[in-house]
Amino acid sequence: MLVYRSWLGISIVLILVGTAWISAGESGDSYFAYSVLALLAFGLDLADGSTMGFVFIILALPHLGWRETLLLAGSATFIHAVTHPARVEPRTLLRSLCSSALAILATQSFYHGAAAARIAEPLRLMMASGVCFIALRALRWNRSNLWSFPYYPVAAGIAALFPISVVLAPLLYLTWWSYRLYERRLEQQQKQWKLAASLNLRTIEALAMAIEAKDQPVTGHSRRVQIYAMEMAKELGLEPHEIEALRAASLLYDIGELAVPEHIILKPGPLTPEEFEKVKIHPGVAAEILEQVKFPYPVAPIVLAHHERWDGTGYPNGLKGTQIPIGARILSAVDALDAYASPRRHREAIDVREALERVAAESGGAYDPRVIAVLRKKQRQWEKLVVSTPDQSFVDSIFSAQREANALFDLTRRISGSLDLKETFATLKPALRQLVPMDTFVVWVEREGRLVAEYIGGDHVAIFSSLRIPMGRGLSGWVAANQKPIINGDASWELAHLGTAPSTTTVRHALSVPLADAGLVGALTLYRAQDARFTTEDTRIVSTIAPKLSGAIANGLRFQRAADQAVTDAMTGLPNAAALADRLNGNRSPGAVVVCDLDGFKNVNDRFGHLMGNRLLEGVAERLRKSCRAEDFVARLGGDEFVLLLDGIGPGEIAARITQFRETVRTTGKALCKEDVLDASFGAAFFPADGTTSDELLAVADQRMYRLKAEQKAGVLRMKQRQAGA
Repeated sequence: MLVYRSWLGISIVLILVGTAWISAGESGDSYFAYSVLALLAFGLDLADGSTMGFVFIILALPHLGWRETLLLAGSATFIHAVTHPARVEPRTLLRSLCSSALAILATQSFYHGAAAARIAEPLRLMMASGVCFIALRALRWNRSNLWSFPYYPVAAGIAALFPISVVLAPLLYLTWWSYRLYERRLEQQQKQWKLAASLNLRTIEALAMAIEAKDQPVTGHSRRVQIYAMEMAKELGLEPHEIEALRAASLLYDIGELAVPEHIILKPGPLTPEEFEKVKIHPGVAAEILEQVKFPYPVAPIVLAHHERWDGTGYPNGLKGTQIPIGARILSAVDALDAYASPRRHREAIDVREALERVAAESGGAYDPRVIAVLRKKQRQWEKLVVSTPDQSFVDSIFSAQREANALFDLTRRISGSLDLKETFATLKPALRQLVPMDTFVVWVEREGRLVAEYIGGDHVAIFSSLRIPMGRGLSGWVAANQKPIINGDASWELAHLGTAPSTTTVRHALSVPLADAGLVGALTLYRAQDARFTTEDTRIVSTIAPKLSGAIANGLRFQRAADQAVTDAMTGLPNAAALADRLNGNRSPGAVVVCDLDGFKNVNDRFGHLMGNRLLEGVAERLRKSCRAEDFVARLGGDEFVLLLDGIGPGEIAARITQFRETVRTTGKALCKEDVLDASFGAAFFPADGTTSDELLAVADQRMYRLKAEQKAGVLRMKQRQAGA
């Protein structure tokens, strides 16, 4: 309030002093009209922040000197500043006073100067109005305001035709009204032009984001490139048309990747030289596309050169140093920074500061040193702008759809090419949980009329691991039997056939889709413990995965059977010699290797036939397996020879175990043939005392077995001789 009253007091004093001064001079009779004109002219605002004060300055030329004109103009400006304090800032007031003073001094000097004295007054007024226009615009020159120049000669014409009086007030108002009318039309046209330009830029931006979302769904649309590029352009003092060109280029610089094969764009690993050559065409393609747009500023040259390097080793034209457009130099550096700071398919994102250091390390090589210097100075400030810029929801939708499509493509590709079930399920688990949130999923496979859990991923292993669901029963059994999906079924009914009360289970909702392939029937079932239900979109995703998963499981099971057959003895079901070698070579814990050779087996074949011999081998194999501990290993070496690997058994314990195994063989032969027709010889070797390889251990055990066999035969022969002598 004190400042307001001070300004009001100064204004009143100036008006009173000016009034007394004018009254004392030759123009005293018209001072009132000049005061009204000054107040009116400087009170009529224009759109650009100026006033109609130029009319008063021109009208005062024939009758007032520079002091009187300056005093009245300044007083009117102060009065309006005091009476409308909300509309006038101190800086604007000072600029207005300075420009008015400059215009008054310039026009008065020209009009009353000796050089213009011989020119007729009307022409002199016209010329002075031009001087007034130049002087008023000197402090804020803008070519777009040239349209207002005709109003200055109009004011000069009024000064030449009409004597000074209050009659000029309506003429001044009419001049202002026509000025404002034309100004409003220009404003409307400029607004429409800006709206069209903004719409054009937003359209370009939306298309660019859609293209980026399609090509690089892992990264998401990065606003960092555009924000950094714009701020860098301002910091380096680029011209307005260069800034606008860079704005468009920062959105569209990768549009040429549309011409690069998608498998190269989406490749997770490094590119081959041939693939990189295909990538190098994208700047040229992008420039050709953008040339068709006919931008009013040079966008295409920036896009064409954004992969050029400061040292001249870039592409496509090998430009060097300042031959590269400044916009391209800016775009190259900020694009590299963003590439490091954004996730890619073959690597994670790194911290922005670390990314900056990597880019800065190439200063003078890949990038303009001046650009890098500004980037290092302003990076923290610009990164805050990136973080504060709101996301685009429609872009997130594109990213989500594209991420889903790529995740499904990658998942189906990987499981289709896998023959190892462990590898298949290890791939399936994280991918499926990312696509469809759930607590547990189970891959059910039919075996002998019941579904068993081939794989369980998630939190409820204890519930499902021992579960055997009859075909047609429970949710998964019904889905497998009818080959139709179920969404949001009551998960507790998986246990209903066991008589388990539904309330006792912790899972609530289930989504189950059938699995079917040649020789395979089953179901892929997802379970949720929380209240959130599965959606039809979840069903679509899981149903898309199911056929590929069915084929992968069927192939894996066939491969597993083939692998088992390769290391399994067909007759006895025991591991064969190949499996034994693998086990011996992989086992590095102390223990015994026992070789067993059946005695009397040939006699069984001769007396009872080979079918009985086969039954005898199967029986011995089964009894030996049951006589061993779970951690022991029993294999058929071939013919009537078996090998037992007994972990942790030393020389002091082996005799008792061999006696047990020998008795097992003898009782098996007696049970099948109804007489004592079978015995066995055993030989043991110990790891690592007798050897460290399978060959060494088997050789030692064989030698000891044959020595024992020979001793047993010799003992039997002597016994028979004694019996014959008696």
